[in-house]
Amino acid sequence: MEFCRGVSPVIPSRACMMIAGLFLLWIGTASAQDPLLEQEIRVTGQRTTLYEALNVISQQAGCFFIYNSETVKNDKRVRIKPGHQPLRKVLDDLLADPGLDYRVMGRYILIRKKEPAAEISQPAQQPDTLQHILIRGHVYDRQNRAPIPYATVGIVEDNTGTVTNQDGFFMIRIPASGAGSMLTVSHLGYLSEKFPARLLHEQRVDIFLERRVISIQEVIIRYVDPEAVVEKALERRKLNYAVDPVYLTAFYREGVMKNHTCIGYSEAVFRVFKSPWDVSVLSDQVKLMKSRKIQNTDPRDTVFLKLKAGIQSALQLDLVKEVPDFLDLRTPSSYNYRYAGLASYDAKDAYAIHFVQKEGIREALYTGTLYIGKDDFALLGADFEINPDYLELAAENLVLRKSPNLTVRLEKISYSVSYMPYNGRYYLRHVRCDIGLKTRLRRRMATDRFDTFLEFATCRIDTAGVVKFPRQEVLKPGVIFSDQPYTPDDDFWGNFNVIAPEAGLSEALSKIKGKIEEIR
Repeated sequence: MEFCRGVSPVIPSRACMMIAGLFLLWIGTASAQDPLLEQEIRVTGQRTTLYEALNVISQQAGCFFIYNSETVKNDKRVRIKPGHQPLRKVLDDLLADPGLDYRVMGRYILIRKKEPAAEISQPAQQPDTLQHILIRGHVYDRQNRAPIPYATVGIVEDNTGTVTNQDGFFMIRIPASGAGSMLTVSHLGYLSEKFPARLLHEQRVDIFLERRVISIQEVIIRYVDPEAVVEKALERRKLNYAVDPVYLTAFYREGVMKNHTCIGYSEAVFRVFKSPWDVSVLSDQVKLMKSRKIQNTDPRDTVFLKLKAGIQSALQLDLVKEVPDFLDLRTPSSYNYRYAGLASYDAKDAYAIHFVQKEGIREALYTGTLYIGKDDFALLGADFEINPDYLELAAENLVLRKSPNLTVRLEKISYSVSYMPYNGRYYLRHVRCDIGLKTRLRRRMATDRFDTFLEFATCRIDTAGVVKFPRQEVLKPGVIFSDQPYTPDDDFWGNFNVIAPEAGLSEALSKIKGKIEEIR
């Protein structure tokens, strides 16, 4: 991180088209008469919200509903009529909206707006004729309907995926070859859900995850020594992580906010040469494929912030390769460890191990939670931060350059790291770092609030033909990435998976659209 002062400024015949149109219209009608919709279910009468009513019906019919809350008003009060009725009739009565229809695939029912008649009469483009399938939506907790950030969304077989942003929103593009695959959604502490990718094409949907409850038998079966679990995780790296280099196609972004105004935002697609687990992260290479950015500096500003070596930091947060002190118990430890119970991590049972620095140690160390697989002792993820009690001591190492007239007070430095399984090994999936601080110039009462973040998400893993990049193609990870030149390419970005900005950042970006360098 660096503080600076000053200013930087074949066309078918008509008959064929009619046949195609009639065929597609027939397909739509057949879908509406799907046996699943015609099966009778027995429900008890009650008044409740539409959200709860659909959950009740889902259990009775053994089906899964997919919809967008903006289309299906979740909180609307409805009455379920008691008795035996066809599922379609029950849904029609509850939704009471002739503008909605259903599309069925297996046990999944998509509730969506009816397409205009003019569009239905035209031959629709089928997913297998597309370059990709586009799916957008939110991931929520089924119990309290709170958004779930950093949930994993993707096609396991194709190693294609993304993560939700802090608002639980995701947007994913799946190659047409994956049209017949299942989209998997998972997160720590929740049961994974799977949905037919083809069914969700060009849809905006809400996905609700059920919390996974660990049975009491699993919890009390035996005492768990937290330090022994951590030591075991370190010992088993050679069995759990890559022993050969791989290519990671990754999305990277970083941004800086000053007093809730965006002053810098950059994002890129990298091709990363990832060395084996036992080789230093310094051997990893980054090749820049595309990047774009916004810069929004005000000539009146006397203080602004830049994030230095953000890419390098993202790579170094691979805890398996760059083992931090709270993972390495081979030397006298500065931490106390506590077993915090079993957790569910991507449908795997995991030991949650909490750690905090020992009393009497007056250093800016870490506190947080490790998630270690119960069966394989793989490090699945970690959430941690600089101990809030010693944040002021971290400023000396974090702030690389500042004016002597500038006071800097750190308020938060937090990290989140997770790994993804593929072919029996684990690979770095997602990294996030958030830093919050306040600054004040000498002889001024007003303070400025800065918030900055960096985020790295693996979107694809390739294991074939992996060799190092030529030296001239390698990006130095220690640079100030926001200062690097970029080349806009809308066609490229339109076909690649990115992490959508959360609402606050999206709003801030919209206010400065058109300034200096615009993301298009």
